[in-house]
Amino acid sequence: MSTKKRISRIVGLTSAVVKNSQAASSVSVATPATTPDEVSRLLNHDYAHALRSCLSRAEVLAVVGEGKRQAWPHLNQLAVRRGSINELAQRAYELGADFKIARMPWPSGLSVMGFYLGKDSGLDKRPLICVNGAHHPAAVATAFLHEVGHHVTADLFSMRNDEAQLSRQVGYQSHLSDPRELAADVLVSLGVYPQSMAKKLFDYGAARRGAGDSPAKTAALTTARRYGLDFDSLPTQKRLQYQAGLIHFTRLRQTLLEEYGL
Repeated sequence: MSTKKRISRIVGLTSAVVKNSQAASSVSVATPATTPDEVSRLLNHDYAHALRSCLSRAEVLAVVGEGKRQAWPHLNQLAVRRGSINELAQRAYELGADFKIARMPWPSGLSVMGFYLGKDSGLDKRPLICVNGAHHPAAVATAFLHEVGHHVTADLFSMRNDEAQLSRQVGYQSHLSDPRELAADVLVSLGVYPQSMAKKLFDYGAARRGAGDSPAKTAALTTARRYGLDFDSLPTQKRLQYQAGLIHFTRLRQTLLEEYGL
């Protein structure tokens, strides 16, 4: 397949996924994608039970092993660098995937962070990682990490179909019962919070004695500042979306430390 035809095919597939996402959400465009209730549910969800029910320690170690082997040799030792859009595109190419930025700014579109199309999606054997450029750069980087997570764990979960793996910044509770989504989220959590940082943020000993959710809340706020997220300056919907994402990845990271010692 020529480069020109290949680019045309990527653009066509991206447009199709974006349109399908818009059509699927159009009936509820007026409904907020994320609500304060979702943030509260994530804070109170039993992440320990969800993690152990979905992925065993051995399975998590296999996921982490693939992440280190293919993408991040120092995963869980150093924080994954955010990088510019050009750097993300170059990184995707190095990992054997094409990269596309799509802008999905309408109310329903903002809930979509990105998507991943695997080997058998008509892309001439090269997968596609697409992220929604309408979001804050920190959210775009997180979406990229999540989609790379799908890419490097595809063989572990036999992800060889032509359905796009949509990454949404809502519905994180559903990730807690989906091994493929949770595996990608594990890699994001370890990339944002390497082990030494996690131990300091969560006060490992206190957490094991039942310190509640306050360590996760504190860590989420610290991370927001680290990535330049000023919640007070964001529109309500984006603020709720980003808070939900941060709480999810932070709670998951805390749980990986407490339950599996990672």
